[in-house]
Amino acid sequence: MLDTVFIYSCGDVMKKELPAKYYLAHFRELIEFVTSKCMHLLEPKHSQFISKINQLDEQSQCMLARVYSRKPYLVQAQSLNYEEITSPHQAIYTLKTAGILYEPNAQHYKLLIAHLTKPMLVELLSNYSEQVSFKKSAAKGELVTIACQFFSGRADDLAPLYSQYVINNREDYYEYFEFLFAGRLSSGDVNHQNRFVMRDLGLTATREGHSESLSRFNTLAEAQSNYVLNRYRLAFKNIGKTAGNTKAETLDDKTPYTELAHLVLAQPANGAQAHDIKNKLLVRLYKQLKNTNSELAFSLLEDCTDYAEAQEIQIREQYRLGNKEWVKAQLEQIIENPLTDDLLYFADDFLMRKFNKQTRSRLSTMLADTQCVLEIDEIYRGDVEQGVNEHYTAKGLTVFNTENTLWQSLFGLVFWHELFIESPYPPCNEFDIYPQVLQLGNFYEAQSTQINARLKSCSTNQALLNLVCKHAAQYFEQPNGLFRWRSNLLEPLEALILNSPLEALIVHLTAMSKHYLQLKDGYPDLMVINNGQVHFEEVKAPGDKLRRNQLTTIDNLKNVGFTVHIAAVKWFVDPNRIYSVVDIETTGGLKGGNRITEIGIVKVQHGKVIDTWTTLINPQRHIPSFITKLTGISDGMVYNAPVFAEIAQPLLDKLAGSIFVAHNVNFDYGFIKKECETAGHFFKMPKMCTVVESRKAFKGLKSYSLGNLSAHFNLNLTSHHRALADATATAELLLLIQNSETHTQ
Repeated sequence: MLDTVFIYSCGDVMKKELPAKYYLAHFRELIEFVTSKCMHLLEPKHSQFISKINQLDEQSQCMLARVYSRKPYLVQAQSLNYEEITSPHQAIYTLKTAGILYEPNAQHYKLLIAHLTKPMLVELLSNYSEQVSFKKSAAKGELVTIACQFFSGRADDLAPLYSQYVINNREDYYEYFEFLFAGRLSSGDVNHQNRFVMRDLGLTATREGHSESLSRFNTLAEAQSNYVLNRYRLAFKNIGKTAGNTKAETLDDKTPYTELAHLVLAQPANGAQAHDIKNKLLVRLYKQLKNTNSELAFSLLEDCTDYAEAQEIQIREQYRLGNKEWVKAQLEQIIENPLTDDLLYFADDFLMRKFNKQTRSRLSTMLADTQCVLEIDEIYRGDVEQGVNEHYTAKGLTVFNTENTLWQSLFGLVFWHELFIESPYPPCNEFDIYPQVLQLGNFYEAQSTQINARLKSCSTNQALLNLVCKHAAQYFEQPNGLFRWRSNLLEPLEALILNSPLEALIVHLTAMSKHYLQLKDGYPDLMVINNGQVHFEEVKAPGDKLRRNQLTTIDNLKNVGFTVHIAAVKWFVDPNRIYSVVDIETTGGLKGGNRITEIGIVKVQHGKVIDTWTTLINPQRHIPSFITKLTGISDGMVYNAPVFAEIAQPLLDKLAGSIFVAHNVNFDYGFIKKECETAGHFFKMPKMCTVVESRKAFKGLKSYSLGNLSAHFNLNLTSHHRALADATATAELLLLIQNSETHTQ
């Protein structure tokens, strides 16, 4: 038997099959990893469990793997029927005899009742109808409450039901094994087995050429500390959920924030990762408890050693409580020895505003001192960065939408060897694509000699560019966790490197290597090249605020010599707008690999048509007969027509600097965007939908289809479902809408 999986990708459906015992292979792969790499991280109970597994026959191993792949804590035995397991009852019996699986008993009665479906609950309570009162129409939650109360003193009466289930005790042993492999616990569907399934289907990125898996923990204490804190983190996420059908959810209902806070406080944090998890969890618990148990909440913050967010919260709260002398002393101490630049900016800003009585914050001062006001057409309200981009492009400048991707890709490509090849912290398995050394925050500390040597070898801008190009060519499409590979990845990097002071690049790359977690984001939206000089633009629409992580990053860029502007946008309606009214004909709907067969464009400005353009396109696939009947476009008509890739650039040139308008715009826009991406062209434009605008301008019509609107308004629709004809009618409709708006105003 083969398990069939349907995968939906780019509108196409692909069918892939997995061997019937793929889950058993994954199960054994995990056990092999644990026994070969992690024996020093196991307790005796774990070793004994593995010994029992190894003594099982294949059928019983299959059954155990199937049980562990289930989500519920209670699994109905009769549901464990699989074609490849010839005797499921024997396999379950063998697992029970080996002490690996067991049945629920009276202490599990609440779990069992919560697990039952509503019809099963009704049937159960009906057997005791003379002793318990209930309504069959009641909600399941109410029936669960009634049943739990009724059976609280007679849980043994449920013995016939207990024998029908087995307990999914994966968390007793197997969950720990998964944690040793992955380094984290995940709720929902993202578990060890699914990760392997996604790998087998080719749907998840893995490290190419990975040959050996490694243990990610050095000691048992470190592994267990991380494991327990990860469990507490999941418990925190689940608190407040209603009792469900899993053990985790039910236990969480018994673990309110107060109890969980005491557990976290008492849990040792061995190692940097555990320390970080504990600090973050304590801060989250503080936020939940501050209004109900302030004493406990403040003790949580006090236990957050070396954690910037906790220090900031403490200072704000103590200031609110009036402990100003303590606050001032803490602020001065932070300024003298800050944990992070972000905390330094907070302390400096807070001290200035609260104690030096300055009215403007550091953020406000930066926004005022570095901003330039740009008037941008309000059509870009949904994509203000694109509006500023086109504003500068119209002035003849070269502009790139960069934000965080520019610096992350530069950093990753410059230090590829140090991060992924020569790292003292290699990936533990094929799924680890984010460098551990960055997670630990000790990249520069661990490899300062190699990092400095790498940067020293980049003695010129061209040498730095050569290094980046070499690594891009050598490692293209290898997963890395820092940036996504794109066909035009090198274009903005080349512009940055060749138009920037070399020293500024080197100093900032050094800073990133020392403080990557602080400097991995918050970068300006745009990079602008003007007469061989680079500067950055952080775009702020009306109402937008500058975040502190942006302040941190912008200050770092400015301090090493880069020019950064805050582009404060002011909206206006451009009277010179050009509207490109577009219509396309296709081989079918957007999904399923359909293609464009014809494009028509009517350009409108100042209420007049200024240009028209149309072309047939060879879709490189058969045009269905019903489409030919609808549009009149046949295979023969497009046989000698250009393919889309041949007209892509002329089309983009024709559309440049205008607003994309269509009737049901997402259909036409989506097809053209998809075709452009396939042809290797970036496509992004402001867009307007005449269906939406018609509903606003002409309320109360029965239909807003182009055909009905054309009939209603006597539009020039001479050949419906041909691109230029439909575009012409849509352009006339646009003018009617605009005239309606003018009249209303």
